[in-house]
Amino acid sequence: MGLLSALLLTGCAADSNARLPAFMRAKAPEPPPPEAAPDVALLVRKNLDMIFVATTLPRDLEATSARHADAGDTWTACVRAQITSASGTALRRQTYRLMIRHNEIIDRRRAAAGDDCVSEDYKAVLPTK
Repeated sequence: MGLLSALLLTGCAADSNARLPAFMRAKAPEPPPPEAAPDVALLVRKNLDMIFVATTLPRDLEATSARHADAGDTWTACVRAQITSASGTALRRQTYRLMIRHNEIIDRRRAAAGDDCVSEDYKAVLPTK
């Protein structure tokens, strides 16, 4: 009887991988709910000087929707704009890849061939009124 009681008591503290019947195992914690996709257009408007150098006078802004990156809670998006050089001449459209976590841009870099920014659907980023 004492042995049976000891086995039952140890079963109460067993983890979800123990060799005990399912009703005796501790339940695995629920995964957190997925974070809602960030509003890329709003982030671009709020962080324009962080994405593009202010003196380049970015115009005709366009951005893609956010998509989940391979790293859990990170999102990626692409943003592009027509910019002006320091001498005032128009340059070709510049495209950047943004890394977003918790509605904050954590990294930006010029888009490369493997970023899929070329094949994405872009929507105009309208200025706030």
